[in-house]
Amino acid sequence: MQTNAGPWTKRIWIARRILAKKIFSALGSVNRFFHRDEQYGIRAGYHHALTVLAFDDRLNTDEWQKEVYQLAAQIMVKRNYQSVIDIGCGSAYKLIHYLGGFKTTGIEVEPGYSWLKEKYPERNWLLSNHFKPAELEADLIICSDTIEHIRNPDEIVQSILAMKSKLIIFSTPERSAVAGQNDYGPPENPSHYREWNAPEFKKWLSQWFDIEEQRIFKDRSTTQVIICKK
Repeated sequence: MQTNAGPWTKRIWIARRILAKKIFSALGSVNRFFHRDEQYGIRAGYHHALTVLAFDDRLNTDEWQKEVYQLAAQIMVKRNYQSVIDIGCGSAYKLIHYLGGFKTTGIEVEPGYSWLKEKYPERNWLLSNHFKPAELEADLIICSDTIEHIRNPDEIVQSILAMKSKLIIFSTPERSAVAGQNDYGPPENPSHYREWNAPEFKKWLSQWFDIEEQRIFKDRSTTQVIICKK
């Protein structure tokens, strides 16, 4: 994963991604000869990114996925839940702002982890890959727009399966709404390895979870949400 990318580096990466998307879109069904099998539930022919730019969320508030956290807060109140784990919590603005009245645990990579410990010392923070999932327990687990940043998303699913919980909320951009039905990747966002459309995401997660509900928010990134149980 590339780090410390400046604005021009990011622009160059985006331009390269857009060019690749146009080429693969022009190839159409020929892409299946490059990628013959589904991967992570995504159709054959889709080009997953091999490298990404690191994403630093520390300066963001609720510009993205606000509706996901508002939904989580509604669920917490309606079901009388008391605790929540947020995997890939970023700046944690949404976690604190919408779910601060509950017992919260945020999981993040560096440098976000150290920044969170200093900014919100009264809250519980865990460094990604430096904890034992089986030792964690919460009523609700949130994995909001994190899974598309992971090289092997099966690994984060296995971590969630090891945690004790009553309900899980996953969210990620809905690819067809963002890039069209005939998109063959890679994502335009240089921090994403891949993006799912709604049927693909539901099919992939259904391998491990019972899906209660899937919905799509017409927000800035057209976020799809799956509410599920193990």
